[in-house]
This record gives sequence, C-alpha cells and structure tokens, in this order.
Amino acid sequence: MLTFTRSLTAAFLTLSLCASASAQTADEKTEIRDAIWVKEQAIYVNRAQGDLEYYVQNTSLNYVGWPPSAAKPLPLTGLKADAKRMVGQNKEKLTMEFTDFALSGNTAVIYYTNKRSVKPDGTPVDETFENIHVWTREGADWKLVGAMSRHQPKR
Repeated sequence: MLTFTRSLTAAFLTLSLCASASAQTADEKTEIRDAIWVKEQAIYVNRAQGDLEYYVQNTSLNYVGWPPSAAKPLPLTGLKADAKRMVGQNKEKLTMEFTDFALSGNTAVIYYTNKRSVKPDGTPVDETFENIHVWTREGADWKLVGAMSRHQPKR
C-alpha cells in the first residue's frame, strides 16, 4: 500500500509540474523572455562600468556559475570576489546577441553570445563568448541560479 501511495504521489507531482509548464501561453513566455533579456543586458551595461553589483543582486543564493577563466563552477562567493576585482575596470566594450530561450514552469534558460573588443582593463581583443544562464522564479522575481560562459570554438 505504501508503494502504491508513493507512486500515486509521484504521478500527481509529475502531472502538476507538466500542467504548470504547459499552462504558460506564448505571450507569457515572450514576456518572461523579454524581462530576462533586459536583465541580461543590464548585467553587461553595469559590468562595462566596472560594476557587477547588479549581477550579484539578481542571483539566487543557490547560484553556481562557470566563467571561462575558472577550472570549475563557482558559488555566489566566487561572483562576489569577481565583483570586487572588477571595481574600477570600466573600459570593457562588447555587443550581445540573443540566441535562444527555453521556459519550463519556474525555470528559464537563455542563450546568447558576447563579442568583446576591449577587456575591462582596456586591452583590445577580438573574442566571442557563448553564454547560458539559468533563471528561476523566486516569488515574483526571476533570479539567476546557474551560468556558464565559454570562448566560442572555431567551427
């Protein structure tokens, strides 16, 4: 009987999650995508001014990110350390290009590229990064919970 109850509970939870994910209309998905894209752009506008505080303020306490310079993913403390190192480095120049977006319930994944022509310290470069950010709805707001960025490989 206990096994049946557990199976029934698992099935109910699965159906509930599917129903909530499918209940989002195309307009709701577009609205969420646009709101998250605005946040992404604001992260880099502030970053170009040597300020990662907007990035930090829009992350979940459960955040883990994997920047291209790190050997493994880093928790929020790693992002906060990067924020301290970025202060005063306000020469970065980059352009962002939206690539794709996925939404399932309270989880959103956004894909985009950054083309960087000047590093934060003012060094000229020609770099392209591919980025994936995972957002989760916390209350009424979307918070960044996962991130990965890599140099675009030659294809």
